[in-house]
Order: sequence, then structure tokens, then C-alpha cells
Amino acid sequence: MKQLVIDILMKMAKMDVDAKELTAQVEAQSLLIAALLLTAGKEGSNNISENIQNAIMTAAGTSVEFLQTDVDLLLTHVNRLLAVTRYVDEQSTVTE
Repeated sequence: MKQLVIDILMKMAKMDVDAKELTAQVEAQSLLIAALLLTAGKEGSNNISENIQNAIMTAAGTSVEFLQTDVDLLLTHVNRLLAVTRYVDEQSTVTE
């Protein structure tokens, strides 16, 4: 019984480490995207934003494997990233 509890705790610890690693990867990618969009400037950022949303909608329309809830979730996260980028850009122009 003691070994079973130890095994369960070990599996839970590994799952926790894996979840933290995945979170770190996602956050790093979010920051990278924000930095790229800021570097591209407002015009480039708008074009990139439109291209991303068009790509998501095109991919969703060409495959029945995509659930609408998955598409909505993906668009929500993309829009959140874009909103953060716009906020940072606006704040940087206010402080100048």
C-alpha cells in the first residue's frame, strides 16, 4: 500500500512538472509573439493579426476535425495576445 501511495505521488509530481513546463513554453511563445508584433509596428501588426485570424478560420473551415469550441478558444487566446501587444504599444507611446 505504501508503494502505491509513493507511485501515485511520483506520477502527480511528474504531471505537475510537465504542466509547469508547458505553461512556461506557452508564456515564452506569447512574449515572443508580442515582441515580434511590436517590432513589426502598427501596420505590420495589423496585417499579421488579420493573417493569423484568416489562417485559423480557413483551417477550421477545411476540416471537420476542428470543433467550433476549439476554434473559439484558439481565437480567444490569439485575441488576448494581440490585445496585450496593443496595450504595451499604447503605453509605450503615452510615456514617450
